[in-house]
Amino acid sequence: MPAPRTVLLTGAAGGLGTLMRELLPEYGYELRLLDVRPVEGEPDAITADLADRDALREAVRGVDAIIHLAGISLEAPFEKILKANIEGTYNLYEAAREEGVGRIVFASSNHAVGFTPRPRG
Repeated sequence: MPAPRTVLLTGAAGGLGTLMRELLPEYGYELRLLDVRPVEGEPDAITADLADRDALREAVRGVDAIIHLAGISLEAPFEKILKANIEGTYNLYEAAREEGVGRIVFASSNHAVGFTPRPRG
């Protein structure tokens, strides 16, 4: 399988997404950007929620790979974490499967499922 050239970058407006937007083109990658917030300075970026399955199918159509950085990265009620970080990731993977995208790089943290405090003592 040849190296991917067109990459969908989710979470493109975030801290890590911003760094990747600067770095990846230097290595010859063409980026398609997606975030729930507008991506500053990128008029062609897709503004969509990971709950929007139709928008996700359109976003992944024709890309060679996906770098998935989108999600809630701070403490939030579990219902918000569930919707964005778990169901949203599922929706993205399902769109990728339906559109035949063969590669996904997924970055995550403990916030993917919410912080669970440890018992004291």
